[in-house]
Amino acid sequence: MSQVIASVTDMIDFSSTHVPSVKEFSSKIFTMLFIWISTLTIVKVSCKWLASALWSNPLPIASACIPSKLPHPNPPGSAVPFDIPLQKASDSQIDRFLSYRVGKERAQRMISEAGSKEMLQIIANMAAKYKGQLYEERTRKWIDDHFRLRQQQLSYPYVDCHCNGWGSFWIETAPRTRQMFIASVAIIIEHIVNGLVLPVCYLCTQNQLYFGLAMYGEVAFMIYTSSLIAVSYLTGRDVTVEQMHPAVWPLLLLHHFSTLVLCIGCILIGESVPKDLVCYVLLALLGLTSSLHYVNQILDFSPMSLANAPRTRLLNHIFCLASQIAFRVVYWVQLIYLSVVHCLEFHGSGIGLTVLLIMLLFTAFNVDFVKFHFKATRACWTKMREMKKID
Repeated sequence: MSQVIASVTDMIDFSSTHVPSVKEFSSKIFTMLFIWISTLTIVKVSCKWLASALWSNPLPIASACIPSKLPHPNPPGSAVPFDIPLQKASDSQIDRFLSYRVGKERAQRMISEAGSKEMLQIIANMAAKYKGQLYEERTRKWIDDHFRLRQQQLSYPYVDCHCNGWGSFWIETAPRTRQMFIASVAIIIEHIVNGLVLPVCYLCTQNQLYFGLAMYGEVAFMIYTSSLIAVSYLTGRDVTVEQMHPAVWPLLLLHHFSTLVLCIGCILIGESVPKDLVCYVLLALLGLTSSLHYVNQILDFSPMSLANAPRTRLLNHIFCLASQIAFRVVYWVQLIYLSVVHCLEFHGSGIGLTVLLIMLLFTAFNVDFVKFHFKATRACWTKMREMKKID
């Protein structure tokens, strides 16, 4: 029994520096797959519970509005606010909105069964959900126009002001947007662990355990996310970790495959891999930039958005843009040079050329990231100036 335990321990020893056998490599990957699938499941369940417990309070009737035009105008860019305060709405305006949302027969039945105050609360929550639906439609159209149709000069979709802050945030958020919000939280946790905590721990201690966990963890996560994208393509149902528009899936697969090649290469090279340099690459691409990108996405959906907290949103945009430029542009040039020179010196021209091509591919991703955050920061500043003029 002790020999079996020792054998299993050796198979999942992440501190080993030798080139792993197929069996050892597979054992470590399956171990990390189990860890990350379990972790992401716990994160998603916890987020849903937290949202239901804290962010799903009924929308205050005094803060609610309903639209006068149905369907409500939903042009690209900023939301068109609902213009009739619910407490001042006439019976005919309320009946018209309710009939539009649930149908005339069901609306009449609901009005006859519910009391006046209860009915106003139902209408308030219904208006909040309609507002979330309109934002989701604008967002998904923008993603499709940007990534699939490659259209230029698009107006970025901004969420409308949340009427009750975090208290009713989840009610004002449509189902697909909720999934993107939770997915962003899960991805941030993965990026922080594999792209920040483990690389920093290795750089500070030079303990191979942290490097091994980062490499195998990233490979396992890429395998998991890529597999779910493939399943989503086959079934036509979005079960991806990222919960992004299908127009983004090809880019995600290309990114994940490139990451897999680099990380598996680092594992198979063994002791001669430049571990410090690899950790700096993880920090530049994941821990210090991509994680902030997903924080931005969460803020865009939430009561910390431009409509509710413009100064906070602008400061976050500036910080994120500065990080993208520092690590994905300035420092990235040095990382490419050091990586390619190391490969040419120790592993030959074939591996050196492969690494160069993959890092140039990541450079294209970096350029897109920087352009996006530059435009987002500029647009946020412009919106703030427009809001001040209105005030």
